[in-house]
Amino acid sequence: MRKSLAVVSCVGMAAVLSACSGKWDLESLQATKPSDTAFAATLQSEYIRLAASERAQYDWRDTAAYIARGKLAAAGTPPEPEPIEARDLPADKVGELTAARATLMRHYTPANKAAQGRTLALAQAGYECWMEQQEENWQWDDIAACKTQFDAAIKALAAAEAPKAAPVAAATGQGYVVYFGLNSAKLEGDALSVVREAAQAFKAQKAARADVSGHADRSGSAAYNDKLSSLRAEAVGEALVKQGVPEAAITISAFGESDLAVTTADGAKEPRNRRVTITIVK
Repeated sequence: MRKSLAVVSCVGMAAVLSACSGKWDLESLQATKPSDTAFAATLQSEYIRLAASERAQYDWRDTAAYIARGKLAAAGTPPEPEPIEARDLPADKVGELTAARATLMRHYTPANKAAQGRTLALAQAGYECWMEQQEENWQWDDIAACKTQFDAAIKALAAAEAPKAAPVAAATGQGYVVYFGLNSAKLEGDALSVVREAAQAFKAQKAARADVSGHADRSGSAAYNDKLSSLRAEAVGEALVKQGVPEAAITISAFGESDLAVTTADGAKEPRNRRVTITIVK
């Protein structure tokens, strides 16, 4: 029952029926051309559906209210969601519906009206239907149906608004990392195993190129680390050639201490920064 509407019985009163009939003229609303926006057009359709349901139940006040709101939507001026104060809600439901309206209003933006118009309209209609049915507080299936519509639409709106992950560039090659000892450009043990594995992958894939990049930690001077990273890259390049990778397919570059795998203070000794990366490019 709506707080703002006086109780008027039109049954059996011909004069009053004549005055009230326009409020219940659902057929006129059904014949009205919808607005050219998805938001307003969907709201109009939803209000027609709700008005028809209420008229079939002889709920004249809500029939009139939905028709009036449908006319606004058809005119391209859809009404905002009903305020909580418009309904005489059970005390134990006020908090839940207040929170629901607050959620709806967070999504009630010009951007969503334009991009998610149909979904936003379904959320609004679901909320208003839920409010109306909760005010009456006895048709439990109807209450549940309205709330379900609201929840589903809100979930869809939230999903549409969620930040999209930045596209990840397709990998251009398969990478390997060769680690070195402190102040060393010597390949031994696990380092040689990694080089062999990279060479095997190059040949198996019939790759076009092997990019070799040398690096150093920050334990020495910048000039020293530039030279050391170059020596490391050259050592790996030579090892790849010995493993059957064509020299012409190998590119060598050195970054010194400028491209750290692990950020450290100047002078720090960090094994993960003493490395050469091999990228096999198909």
